[in-house]
Amino acid sequence: MSPEQRDGYSNLILLCPTDHALIDKAPEDFSVGFLLDMKAQHEAWVRSTLGAASNPADEKWAALVDNLTARLSLDTWHADVSSVLSGGEASMAVSTEERLRACLHWIATRPWPKGHDVLRKVIETIGHFINELLSTFSEHTDPDRSGERLRFKAFYKIRAWDKELYDSLLNEYKERREYLADTVLELTRYVNLFSDVVRDEIDPDFRNEEGYATLIIEGAILRFDTHVPRFTQEEISEIRASEHPFQEFGEVRLARTPRFSW
Repeated sequence: MSPEQRDGYSNLILLCPTDHALIDKAPEDFSVGFLLDMKAQHEAWVRSTLGAASNPADEKWAALVDNLTARLSLDTWHADVSSVLSGGEASMAVSTEERLRACLHWIATRPWPKGHDVLRKVIETIGHFINELLSTFSEHTDPDRSGERLRFKAFYKIRAWDKELYDSLLNEYKERREYLADTVLELTRYVNLFSDVVRDEIDPDFRNEEGYATLIIEGAILRFDTHVPRFTQEEISEIRASEHPFQEFGEVRLARTPRFSW
């Protein structure tokens, strides 16, 4: 992890000196998942004590929200996924891929509390998009020499010249890169919708200081722009009315704006 990631709120937990030493000496007994759960449960207890949660179901939802926020690592989202959008070689840190895969498993296995149907739908859709991103990305990836990053191969580069094969592979490569970009863009929109729904339904101050998740997008030469992907109010209404928003992605993605070209 970079120094920024280490210092991010999602990676911090405050312990007394005794427990700090105990956990450091027994990492096999205190896994990342165990510590995230412990932190989320304590934050839910604090919310309940301060009166932010009004009933046991809301307390459970508050704990789920904090746990998911940490697993998504929203504090470092732009650094973790923007590299997939690179105009050059798309890549992703192995640690990011492993964390997102673990997050996907966590979402898929949740026993959801009662209520907050829209929030549940948004979280489940985030899981679908994480799965689609990882599945598409892994089709043509290899680890780099360091073993710390996965790089999306330029599979159109062939050893023996064959124009028909080259053109076919190049078109497929461009389509895959465009689909990856659209998937990351839509996933980030849902991540930001998740924050909005949490503020509307559970905690009005949720991530007010940190703000929305962003993407760093390559623009003109030597220029990188920060973009905040969000849905329009009309799109949000359609999502609320839809039973399976992810299944409609293939139909609507070409109409989404802005999009990316390669």
